[in-house]
Amino acid sequence: MVVRKIKKSKKARGLKSTRGIGKRNRGAGNRGGRGRAGLGKRAGHRKLKFYLEGTRLGVHGFTSVKQKHHFKPETINVNYLDKSIDILIDKKFAEQTPEGVKIDVIKMGCNKLLGSGKVHNKMVITVQQATESAKKKIEDAGGKVILG
Repeated sequence: MVVRKIKKSKKARGLKSTRGIGKRNRGAGNRGGRGRAGLGKRAGHRKLKFYLEGTRLGVHGFTSVKQKHHFKPETINVNYLDKSIDILIDKKFAEQTPEGVKIDVIKMGCNKLLGSGKVHNKMVITVQQATESAKKKIEDAGGKVILG
């Protein structure tokens, strides 16, 4: 009676499948160096155009989930706004009104108002976020904060 065995698969599976080469072809010398070293040493001189265009070959690095979804607010302090009212009016970020100096912080590229320093001028500030101390200081000076 013939016993039939199931033959082992001849496919190269896993990290240890060297197909008999063993320790050969292991290091960076087999790949022409590490990184972009040795790029122009072999054929394929069209690779030069990638250098001229300023792009890099292949995929480099990774973007973590935290970087994709992390929102870091651009902040500004109330004392900076109070000190630089004239500059802001010249740059059209602020305008003089009967209510006080109307400042659009969102136009400036900032989205959070912090409460560091003292406020002497009456200001009406439009901003996305503001700390409680910033709101209190501006309201004590006779101004107001518009969140939006």
